[in-house]
This record gives sequence, C-alpha cells and structure tokens, in this order.
Amino acid sequence: MSELITGKKLEQVIEKNKLIKDDIQRLINDFTVRFNKSGVTGQDKLSFSVLKENHLIQIPIDDKYWGGAIITKENIKIPVINTAQPRVYQYFVAWHEIYHLLYDLNLNEETHNIAVDMDINERKADYFAAKMIFGNVYDYYYSLDDEDFIDRVIKCMDVYKAPYKAVLVELFEEAVMKYNDLDLKEKILEHFDNKPEALVQKFIDLGLDSELVKPSYVVNLGGLEKKMQNAMKENPDVSHHKDNYQFLLTLKDKIKREVEGLAK
Repeated sequence: MSELITGKKLEQVIEKNKLIKDDIQRLINDFTVRFNKSGVTGQDKLSFSVLKENHLIQIPIDDKYWGGAIITKENIKIPVINTAQPRVYQYFVAWHEIYHLLYDLNLNEETHNIAVDMDINERKADYFAAKMIFGNVYDYYYSLDDEDFIDRVIKCMDVYKAPYKAVLVELFEEAVMKYNDLDLKEKILEHFDNKPEALVQKFIDLGLDSELVKPSYVVNLGGLEKKMQNAMKENPDVSHHKDNYQFLLTLKDKIKREVEGLAK
C-alpha cells in the first residue's frame, strides 16, 4: 500500500508503473463500462457500492498497518475493510480490493491480506486504486494559491479523498514522467517520509472536513444478518439457523464493545 512506500522506493515505484500503465488503463476502461450501471457518482461511494454488492464486511481492527483483506473460499470472495483506519485510507483500500476482487487472476489463497508488498501484482492493485481516485492532481496542485507545500497536499487529499502518500506518489509520477518538474520532485522527496502530525487539526485549520482523516468505526457484516433472519423465517423449525444467528449476534456485540473501546 502507498502508506508503506518510502522515499527511497519512489523511483522504483515509477519504473514499475511504466510497465503496467497500459494494462491498468484497459482494466479501468472495462470497469467503467461494466460495473457502474447505476451511475453512482463520487469515487468513494462507487467503490463501496461495488464492494457491498459482494457482501463487504466492515469492522474496526486495532492495527494501523492492516487496511483490509479478501477472504476466498472456492468461488466466493468476500472483501473486508478495517474501519479503525482513517476514512481517506479506507477509500484507497476499497479500490485496491476491487482490483483483487474483479481482476486478480492470482487470487487463489484462502485469504488475501492487503499489506505492503512490492511485487508486481500488488503494484497493479495500488496503481489501479490511484488511477480510479485521481483526476489531474498535478494541475489542481498548481492551481492552489497556498505557498506551503503541505497545505497544498492536504487540499489535494481533501478534493480526491486520497491518503497523503498516495497524493505524493501521483504527483511524483506526473512530475517525473510527464512534466520533468525537478522542483516538485525534490519537494516530494523532502517531505515523503515525514507525514505531518495532527492531520485532523491541519484539516480544521484549512477549513476542511476533518472527518476524512478520522476512523469511521463502522460495523457492517455484509448483509449476513438479514440473510440469516430470512432463513429463520423460511425454515423456523431448523435449529442451526437459529444457532448461526445467535453466533452472529454475539460476534456483533463483541465487535461493538471493541469499537467503543477504540473510540474512547
């Protein structure tokens, strides 16, 4: 994931992007035609809409490096997102998961964990996520009047609902591959490994919605509760439906208690 890329790896990341650029663009064209039939607007809403159609599970997990996973069993894939992460990171993870869910032919493990992994398949997932999220971030960055580099990056985060490092990776690629912008390249390398502290306060100071950089702590079990309720109604005498439902309620209560503990 982009959050775990370091400044020393930026050139390597860009070189890999060159290799996969055309393939990823074909997938984006395919996605646009096939998977937004409802006309959902907003890339954050669109990603979650697609994942929810595949029984997305949203749970908070107290692990700052764990963004999500795809659980696979036979032909079933269930995406999971960690809602203890800031919303802006969840949105990036959602698109990363969509790549694995829809286009990853190598996804045959029982569980695919979304973690740092610089092999080409993981780079494809991150690149797909970035290209689904960003418009022309380079031009937007330069349209801002702020002289402070970090303030400009934060405003890019706000507009594109993208993590700090994802914005910098995208700007770095544009600066190197398209515009030969050496000044911007040096600024990115200078700040890449120094993510600003107190991002919530920085958003507030700039008059932006700070909820974007806070966790959501959403608990959603992907429609499983409703399915079990329907199964009990259709087969009231079948005891294992009731047992499964009770197990799910117990699990849900446990997760909610953990959420309350995280939110304090």
